[in-house]
Amino acid sequence: MRVEFEMDRTTLLGKDESWKVGNLGVMQLAHDYPLDLLAEIKRKAHILKEEQSANMHLNLRFIRDAQKYIPEIGELVHWPGRIEQLSELAGEPLEPYPFSVINTAVTFMGPDDGTVDWHGDGPPITELVALETEDVEGGRLELFQGDYEATIAAVNAGEELPEDRMVHIEHKVGSCVFGQLMSVPHRTEPMTNGSRTTLTMNLRSQRRPFIDNNPMYYLAADNPDFAWVEEYIDDVRNRQLPTYLEYRAAK
Repeated sequence: MRVEFEMDRTTLLGKDESWKVGNLGVMQLAHDYPLDLLAEIKRKAHILKEEQSANMHLNLRFIRDAQKYIPEIGELVHWPGRIEQLSELAGEPLEPYPFSVINTAVTFMGPDDGTVDWHGDGPPITELVALETEDVEGGRLELFQGDYEATIAAVNAGEELPEDRMVHIEHKVGSCVFGQLMSVPHRTEPMTNGSRTTLTMNLRSQRRPFIDNNPMYYLAADNPDFAWVEEYIDDVRNRQLPTYLEYRAAK
């Protein structure tokens, strides 16, 4: 993968912190994923759009647990060398995010489908692969350089965020956005025309899987059947808690 743009996390937030996976901020990368595989994922996603996608909150229409419906996504998640390359770029060993309800997703954006509002990610690390951009006006990834809580409070109060602290990244087919967007205020710039389809693949730290911002109530907001709870608890019991106790003892 070739780096086209990079900004580290300390620069993004304007401060250093301990609750993070290395100092990965956000990157745009030219990827080498097979075009035929991406085309098949896009084809199946559009077939499934009306049946499987929903706009639950944040003004975002998406198919959750997308690899369940599109097996080719699982193939891409485990594509030879992918995790190793992303780990090297992050400066820390990574692993695919384990919770089926949010490990992968396909998002649809446009004037009718919506564009995601200001938020910070739950999963610590995300890779966004553009599958399709058609006649898009607007729709850039928009990140604000500053403290998350203060930024969201300003947005909720109706304040206009200073343009000189905005970072804009335009999604492009053939490139991906790779970033640690947990607690980083960001949104998709409103789209006035066209459509975009994006594959989201989430990751986390292999050594410190407890670094995460996805509490159970937040997952339940999109997945109220609670079918995923045992999976979540098993991960806390067997992965997150043991590594956290080791981390705490070593401090």
